[in-house]
Amino acid sequence: MKKYVSLVVLVGLLAIGCAEVDYVGESFKPTTNIDLYFSKEDIEKEYTVMGHAIGSGTYDSNAIQKALIEEAKEKGADAVLITGIDDQDNGYESEVTASFLKYK
Repeated sequence: MKKYVSLVVLVGLLAIGCAEVDYVGESFKPTTNIDLYFSKEDIEKEYTVMGHAIGSGTYDSNAIQKALIEEAKEKGADAVLITGIDDQDNGYESEVTASFLKYK
């Protein structure tokens, strides 16, 4: 049973580790809380777009989403707006595009 639990934990860590983020934009003091949006219409606060990111990986879009949130924290964003998801034809690769937002 311990081996099974260890294997599940290892696969989970590898899934997150397989995601990478490329970011272009401004950076601020790191933040600890990120709001996540999938539509501009859901954002009720005033904001500026501080940069754009592309997350890619070989596992799934959820792992990429987590990697985008971690990168947003490091760059000092207040929110992430997911702008697109592209699952490649082979079913093993995904790409998620996002804007990093800073509240005014």
